[in-house]
Amino acid sequence: MQWIHSASSYLAISQLVFLACLYLVYFPGKLLSRLIVLFSACITAYILARSMAPMPSELRMVFSMMATLAPAVLWIIARYLFEDHRRIHPVMWGLICAYIAIRMVGLLMYDGSVPRNSAFFLFYFYIPQLVMLFLACHVVYMACRGRDGDLIESRRQVRVPFAIGMGSIVGLIIGTGFFWLGSPQLDSLYFLVVFVLILSVNLAMFRFQNEAPHLIQTAADAPTPKAPVQDNGDIVSRQDQVLIDRILKAMQEERLYAESGLTIGDLAAKVSVQEYRLRRLINQSLHYRNFNQFLNHYRIEEAARRLLDPAEEHIPISSIALDVGYASLSSFNKAFKDTHGVTPSTWRSADQTAVSVLPPTDESRL
Repeated sequence: MQWIHSASSYLAISQLVFLACLYLVYFPGKLLSRLIVLFSACITAYILARSMAPMPSELRMVFSMMATLAPAVLWIIARYLFEDHRRIHPVMWGLICAYIAIRMVGLLMYDGSVPRNSAFFLFYFYIPQLVMLFLACHVVYMACRGRDGDLIESRRQVRVPFAIGMGSIVGLIIGTGFFWLGSPQLDSLYFLVVFVLILSVNLAMFRFQNEAPHLIQTAADAPTPKAPVQDNGDIVSRQDQVLIDRILKAMQEERLYAESGLTIGDLAAKVSVQEYRLRRLINQSLHYRNFNQFLNHYRIEEAARRLLDPAEEHIPISSIALDVGYASLSSFNKAFKDTHGVTPSTWRSADQTAVSVLPPTDESRL
């Protein structure tokens, strides 16, 4: 049984090492590459901590501490990979740091004699486990939430497999903390599952190797969305240019963006073009990464103009927000501040020259 346990753990570690090397070689210096290397190291450390190989207790504790980081690192990877506004709220940073600190203290204080139903275990082990479980579930939520509006096809296709694969790995780690008691048979099965999941991720990477740069762009590398006119020097076919003109006409003259709940499928039907082709045109020709970003350009542009129009100063901000296509005032306020750096009420009440020079909020950095 021991040789099966060792073989399965070595197989899993080999795939993790390959995954880390793949990103280091093809995408050196990228933040996402470093995060994936760190995640691979954390999972490797977890496997070593549970292995039957003899090692000093201090080293095993270090490996256990590294394993604690895995859910947080995976959450940051998902945030960086799937969210175009990547700024992490201080509350989330506080939650991550708190659970890691509590778990580290618990590992240092634990001497093996404390019963699992004690208050010590509840505070130092089970509460951090619940936070880790929340992070793993939120990874799945982030990956699935923006799939329909994602304009980067390779990222759109990898969302669900990523959520299932990586989320399952972290879920199994969390499950061991709640239920498993160090059974070699269960550990061997777990390591085999990790091997299969990481192998699947590696195979997916080869499938998307030509599109992979789109998946790992940093905020500085990502192209800035251009004004929706085709004067950027891009070389497009005559047929694509006709479609682009049709899209811009539908948005600028027909105000399709003002339809609340407008989806990319709705727009595709309106302009009589296949949905996949519409995604490609908006992404590659106009450089928008998601459909909401594309809609917000028109909605915020009209709202900003109307808020400064003396003839409409009597119209409530909420009415303007609904009229340009937003379903709620809160979503309008957030989108407006992301674009102009001030709230709609400040924009309306302040001097136009004063507010126009304010930079937009930078939400693309970690």
